[in-house]
Amino acid sequence: MSDDFGKEIRRLIHTRVADVDDKVSGILVQVPYFVTMDTINANTITLFSFDALGCTIREVFISFYLPNSAGTFTPTWEKTRAGDLVTFTVEVVPALAVIAAPAAPNVYSYKLGEIAQGLQGRFRILESAHAGVTVDAFAVVIMEL
Repeated sequence: MSDDFGKEIRRLIHTRVADVDDKVSGILVQVPYFVTMDTINANTITLFSFDALGCTIREVFISFYLPNSAGTFTPTWEKTRAGDLVTFTVEVVPALAVIAAPAAPNVYSYKLGEIAQGLQGRFRILESAHAGVTVDAFAVVIMEL
């Protein structure tokens, strides 16, 4: 095999890989998460943790079911920041309202936004008033490959 032929083959391979990368980079994938947390009782639990180390998470959707309860529930959405991958900071957008003593069972849903590649996010709930309830929850994330 001549050196020119080898160079041409390498050039074609690199071109094809670049073409595939261009086509694949815009693909969006939905990934479901399910969780059941037993007995939240006057503390904070993490319902979901998301890791965007491999790709950008374009959107996070969370829904959870709360039975009627005397408790007060404070949901928070937290993310790490570039340059500080250890400390989670509460996001103010979107604003998540406190759920005070739900009188009837209800499903609460939130669209939380993006997690940039390399960062992490988590959705947490603080329960007060010692209600001792079970939370059923699911999430769907849309990742860009």
